[in-house]
Amino acid sequence: MSKTYTRADISKAVNGGADLVHDELGLGERDYDLLGLIVNAAMAVLDQPGTSLDDVIRDSYKEEPEEVRGWWDW
Repeated sequence: MSKTYTRADISKAVNGGADLVHDELGLGERDYDLLGLIVNAAMAVLDQPGTSLDDVIRDSYKEEPEEVRGWWDW
């Protein structure tokens, strides 16, 4: 029998994993921002498969997608 996870369980695990990587690797702000974007994207895909990165950014940040992408020179 497989275990069923709630959205809150998944969010806690994904955020915990991001924090673990950040803490163990001593990442800087830029890399931690990227981990946050990945967490936001994972949760968005959970809720709405096929969502775009720009949609994730619009829903998660006050900045426009072009500005957020610029944080990593994309």
